[in-house]
Amino acid sequence: MEFETKTKKAIKYIKNNFKDGQIIQRENLYNSLKEIDPDLKKSAFDWLIYELRKEEIIRAIKRGMYILGSKPEFKPTITDKQKRIYDLLKRKKICDTICLWSTDWLHGFMIHQPMNHAIILEVDADTIESVYYFMRDKVYKKVYMLPDVQVMQDYAMEDNEPVIISKYITRSPVLNYKKVVVPKLEKILVDVYVDSKRFYWLQGQELQNIYNDTIDRYHINYSTMFAYASRRETDKRLKAFLKANFDLPGELFK
Repeated sequence: MEFETKTKKAIKYIKNNFKDGQIIQRENLYNSLKEIDPDLKKSAFDWLIYELRKEEIIRAIKRGMYILGSKPEFKPTITDKQKRIYDLLKRKKICDTICLWSTDWLHGFMIHQPMNHAIILEVDADTIESVYYFMRDKVYKKVYMLPDVQVMQDYAMEDNEPVIISKYITRSPVLNYKKVVVPKLEKILVDVYVDSKRFYWLQGQELQNIYNDTIDRYHINYSTMFAYASRRETDKRLKAFLKANFDLPGELFK
């Protein structure tokens, strides 16, 4: 009961003293909350942070850094076809890792709407061929294995909803959503930036539109984004792109 009261006091204090969208360092938040509870211990503060995040009063945007307010998490629409493909591969146990998403999840952030979209199916590197032949022979004819930009332009994107089989990168930021493993928004943003040739129709001004709208509308954890970009050896380029094109706090890049 005492901790519940402390949480309510903290929420009231934050709402009265900070603006929605304001960024605050963990240590500064601790020092601020000590104004209403001088005996606040670091261990109790850890639990308080957990409660504040659960109540969506604050959200982590980087390690040790929070933003006040509650932008929603990105929640994609998974179609019956996508769910069937995922479930079938799971049942057949051809691969240990499956991550599925669709490029039409980004259409709502774009000005010019593409005619077609692709299902991106990421699997373990050593199972790519097995998954490809199984899909092509048993499930779905419009499937492409690690296509280069020429194949994407001349064949894949001429089809209606082709399946693009790609290599799954270990420790990618993913989540289990409606019993389907899908990439977090941070992973999608990094992938469309890095794989510019494969996702050629999502580049240029449209890439900026995608980033601008997702940053504006949804919660993004920049620690997650930069850690994954580092795994893809593009964190420095991505940070330069973000600094040059978007009005983001400098603290994010430290």
